This record gives sequence, C-alpha cells and structure tokens, in this order.
Amino acid sequence: MMNLKEENLVINKRLVFFLISILLLVSFCSIFFIENHSLVAHDESLYANRAKLIIYSNNWFTPFENAHHKTIGSYWLIALSFKMFGISEFSARLPSYIFSILSSFVLFKIIKDISSLGIGLISIFTLSSSFLWFSYGRYCSPDTLYIFLNLLGILFLIKTTNSLKEKNKNKFLFLSGFFLSLPFFVRSYLQLLPLVSLFPLIYFKIKKLRFKNTRYLIIGFFVGLIPLIIFYYISFRTYGVDSLIRPYMLLQAKTLTENNIFEGFLFYPRNLILLSTPFFIFLINGTRYIIKNKSREIQILLVFTPFINIVLLMLTASKYSHYGLFAIPLLASNASFGIYESFKKKSNGSKLTLRIFGGLMLIISSLIFLVSILNLHLKIFNQFNLIEVFIISLLSLISLILSLNLIYKTNSKSLNINNILTIFFIQIFILSILFINGTIGNPNNELKDFIYQPDIKRIIKDNQIFIIGELDNKNLNLLKFYLPQARLIKKEEIPKIETIYGIINDKDMKQFNDSIRTDFINLKEFKDINLIKIN
Repeated sequence: MMNLKEENLVINKRLVFFLISILLLVSFCSIFFIENHSLVAHDESLYANRAKLIIYSNNWFTPFENAHHKTIGSYWLIALSFKMFGISEFSARLPSYIFSILSSFVLFKIIKDISSLGIGLISIFTLSSSFLWFSYGRYCSPDTLYIFLNLLGILFLIKTTNSLKEKNKNKFLFLSGFFLSLPFFVRSYLQLLPLVSLFPLIYFKIKKLRFKNTRYLIIGFFVGLIPLIIFYYISFRTYGVDSLIRPYMLLQAKTLTENNIFEGFLFYPRNLILLSTPFFIFLINGTRYIIKNKSREIQILLVFTPFINIVLLMLTASKYSHYGLFAIPLLASNASFGIYESFKKKSNGSKLTLRIFGGLMLIISSLIFLVSILNLHLKIFNQFNLIEVFIISLLSLISLILSLNLIYKTNSKSLNINNILTIFFIQIFILSILFINGTIGNPNNELKDFIYQPDIKRIIKDNQIFIIGELDNKNLNLLKFYLPQARLIKKEEIPKIETIYGIINDKDMKQFNDSIRTDFINLKEFKDINLIKIN
C-alpha cells in the first residue's frame, strides 16, 4: 500500500488517486449524458444565445445590434465549443466543465507549494464537494474560466518568492500580472473584487522582493489588458461612446442601485456556508490552525483574502450566489487545513468538529438512502431507473456507515483521514448521478420537453418558427436557443405567405384573432404559450 505520511497523518495515496480518477470519469459523464437537461433560462440561455450570435454572424467582437454591457471573452469559448462540437447543451457547458477541472488542479498546485501534497489532495475533495462549485462547473457560464485565470495569477504570485533565480522571479511576476488582468476580458468589472481582495497578498509578495521587480508585475498586468483594449476600441468604432457607458452603467447598477445595499446584508455569508456543505464545518478549525501555525503568506491567502472578498460582496447591491465563487476555492483550502488539523492533533475541539461533521453527513446520508428506497414504491422522482436507485442507495448506505464510524471512533487510532475523503467522494458521486438524470440542474425542463415532442420537433425541423409578439424573457431566451430557425416579429409583421408556424402567448393570440381575423389552428399549448399554424 502506498501511503503518504505527514507527521502522524497517513493518507492512502493509491486510494486518493483512484477516487479522483473515478470522480473525473463520473463528472465527465455528468456533462456528456445530459439529454434530460434544459439550459437554465437565466443565465445559461443568455450566454449560449450570445455565443450562437457570434457563430451565425461570424463577428467575434461586435455581433450585437447595440453596445453590449459585458466583455465578450466568455462568449468566445462557448462559440469555439459550438464550432467544434455543434450547438447543443453539451458544447455550451463543456468550457465550464474543463475549467472547473483545471481550477481544481491549479488549486492543488497552490496548496502543495505553500504547504504539502496531502493538504493539496484534500483540497481537491473539499472544493469538488461544494454544491455551488459543482453546479457552475456544469453550467454554461464564464465563472469557472474567470476563477481559473485568477488561480493561475495566485499560483505565479506564490512562486515568485519560492524561486531562487532572479530571472524566474521576474517571469512569475509577469505571468501573475497577466493572469490577474485577463479576467477583465472575461468578466468585465467583476474582476475588481478579486483584485482588491488579493491586494494584501500582492503587497506582501512585492514587499518581500523589496519592490525591485514590481515593474514586471505591472507590465504583465497591462499586457493582459490588451484583449480588453482591442475589444473596447472595436466596440467604440461600431457603437460609439455607448460602448463605454453601458459596462459602467452595469457596474453602477450591480454595486449600488440594483437593491438596497443593506437589504440581505448577510446573503453572501449565509449562502456561501449553505452552498459549501459539508466542508464549511472545518472552517473554524482551519482558520484557527492557519493563524496559529502557518506562515503569513498562507494566513493572507486563505483567511484574509476570502474574508475581504465576502465583505466587499456584502457591500454591493447585487445578491447572486455565483458572485461568491472566487472565495470558494480559498475557503475549501482553508477547510482542508481544518481537516488535516482535526486528524493530526485529535484535541477536544477537533474531536467535536469531526463528530459534528459525522452527524451532519449521517443525516444527509440517511435522508438520501430513505428517499432512494421509497422512490421504488412511491415514484417521487420518475427519472430514476433501477440502476441509479441501486447505486445511490448503496453509496448513501456506505456514507451512513462511515459517518457513524466517524462519530463513535473519533478517539480510535484506527480512524484515519481516508474515512472522511471517502465520504466527500460519495457526496460528489451522488451529486453527479443526480445531475445526469436531471434531478438537479434542470429547472426549465418543461419548456424543452414541450418543444421536443415528436410532432412539434418535426415542424421545427422543416419550418421557420416565428415568435410573435411578446413573451416572458425566460421562455423567450430558451426558445431562441432551442428553435434553430426562430425569428422574432410583431403581430403586424406576419409575412403574407401560404402557411407559417408561430409561437404566441394567450393574450396576444386573443388580440391577434380579434384584430386581424386571420384563420389559424392552435396546434399545441404549454401554459400560456401556443404553437399555431396560420393559413
């Protein structure tokens, strides 16, 4: 058995690498086999439609009718994926998945460099177990790319003082500046939050270098801004000054005016805790251990940086959980130190933390096991097949047993860290199955199911569909993605050809019938949406 020994802590390296390999396979399946899934109306369909617009227009900088409120970098990757694999949910989500995996391994490298291989491996499990991170690693969004670039910036910043060669220090500073500015092209002004949060770490590192190499960091930063500058230049040539005003207006709305700043003041701390279940239990242990025993560099990176980031988010008017994604890898790493400390010292506080974690996972595992068993009879979730029920039941039962073991054998020398890593593995595995079969991550499946009915699908394949009048934005965005030949028109713009097919809401259809008095057949209804055939 290959073991990784760190003081009195033993990690079964072979087991860990086996579990990580299985997770990679299962997580890939969770994005590849998604025929049960619809894109989420907000924001997946928006990003996917904008990327489609790039493909159809073959315009990679200004494909929009008016000045756009966001930078275009994130749409490029989705558009490239569409180019390579065709337009589908899989290709829309593939970039997010790839960069979520790459981010996990960059985080591993960071923690390994500042601490140890063992804690780096634990960080992969803690990060992957976060529901927020898990979800956005499978959504069509710019977030995992944005986090990946920031983590690369942090990695090279860390490497500056670890390198003995002056030439390497300059190279790492340049690369750090480059990767910390490139996210502006991906996520626009949102990148200001990580930059401000990282300022203490940046200052600490360049101070340690006595500021003599700072110019390389600055040069790298401005080189990283070149794609952004080119984008704004082309946008200005196309749209005029509005191309510069729109992003600023979005920043102002998101930070100051979207909501009352003090409304939902605890939104981010609360949500980050809930969406970081179960690793958040070890954050107090991790913070205490880092502050007492670790270097100033680790303290700044894993305690003060996420703290600053969360405080900044609390002071903004926007309340969106995914804005807190930057903090998640750092908090997950902090928790990894907490797990390490809990098994290393076995103090009373550490034992209590392990029992609390075991109790929480006991409750979660029991509920999953009961629901999966009851589902065989009650059919609560129709999308579950027998194999999935069997796997989930078995895994939750194993997790239940391991949780009990964690509670009752906290003092035992036979209890080791592989127990808790296996519990994390099981949680991630179950989440992947639930994502594959559409139980989670599929909130807008009804509209897709309506469109994909065989008779409707035949009509869509052979005819252009006119979206007539006004529709709810959510429905409209999804229809624009799933209807390859859709065209938006007003009621009075209906073309005078022999037969057309259109989608119209109930209100507009009544007005349409009363005013224009055109013969039509209502082919299918979905809530307040109607597929009609106009003669």
